[in-house]
Amino acid sequence: MIACYFFDMAKVWIALRRVCKKPATVCFVIGDSAPYGIYVPVIEWMGLLALAAGFKSFEFNKIRDRNVKWKNRKHRVPLCEGCLWVRG
Repeated sequence: MIACYFFDMAKVWIALRRVCKKPATVCFVIGDSAPYGIYVPVIEWMGLLALAAGFKSFEFNKIRDRNVKWKNRKHRVPLCEGCLWVRG
């Protein structure tokens, strides 16, 4: 599931690089994830996919914390959601 998602997102970043006029600014609202209690660093991996597609830089601005209301989560990594800004 995770590998297929990031494979598809790599295609999205490649397509965005092809159609965005340089210098472009792209914003994705994303959050990190921990399916089945396994942490997936979505923010970092999405930024690295953008760089691999030809963008120059990325930064993340957190908007809010996620999954803080319930104590039954299977992981200890705090999750968040925010804007991934990609430039180049």
